[in-house]
Amino acid sequence: MFVGLDVEWALVCATPANSALVRGWIEETGVAEAGDLPLELRELVACLAARRDAAFSDRWLIALLDRAAGEGQEAQLAARVIVQAMVPGMVRLTQSLLTLRRDFDDVAQVVVGCLYVVARTFPLRRRAKVAANVMLETLHLASREFGADEAREVRLDDLWDVVACDGDVADRVAQDLLIERGQALQVVGTAKLDGVEGELVALLVWGVDHGWLPLQQARSVMSRVREEAERTGAATPAARKRRSRAVRWLRPVAAQWVHAA
Repeated sequence: MFVGLDVEWALVCATPANSALVRGWIEETGVAEAGDLPLELRELVACLAARRDAAFSDRWLIALLDRAAGEGQEAQLAARVIVQAMVPGMVRLTQSLLTLRRDFDDVAQVVVGCLYVVARTFPLRRRAKVAANVMLETLHLASREFGADEAREVRLDDLWDVVACDGDVADRVAQDLLIERGQALQVVGTAKLDGVEGELVALLVWGVDHGWLPLQQARSVMSRVREEAERTGAATPAARKRRSRAVRWLRPVAAQWVHAA
């Protein structure tokens, strides 16, 4: 899905008029002087995303969202630029929505479609933390599309900033998956690597690595393990409920692990 998105983006960038339009929209916001922005569209979006300045990002994103809310080809172009700028965030959302019954490409297709809808309908009155709010709205819409049966523990701070992919999206996806695996190892890195705990660590890393277990759930499981290790006395009803939830998450992952062995 993301590879196809990059191929389509190359076609969008190949039209010089598209770059001129987008550059004009950005210059109108006053975030950059005329002539300071790259001429090529791919480089232009990468330049905008490279600035780790929330106020700067909010201004140019709002400008594009305003255009995307209109009609015609220019509105479609503005929405398409937003979608491309959000590719890293879409990869993360896709991973967070994976389950045993959901294929990565199928989930990615839904996430991309939802982001496009959000880009065309985003409430322009929300002018702070725009990138994070766009991704959060996309998550909520995608969750409703899938009929998600449980709330996900997602905060604005958990979502990546807007980052443009100036290289091959397939390479970026592979990089993101490696980062996700590294984060899983960090989550469980303080646990002992022998006995039952060692097997649990291996199961969690395998589950995240193969897309069977979202990273957030792996974090929650390790929190439950540490909670049990530190607890003295009988478990509270809330603790028993959290333990049952962790077991429910791990049961299908364990079945897949055994099947793959």
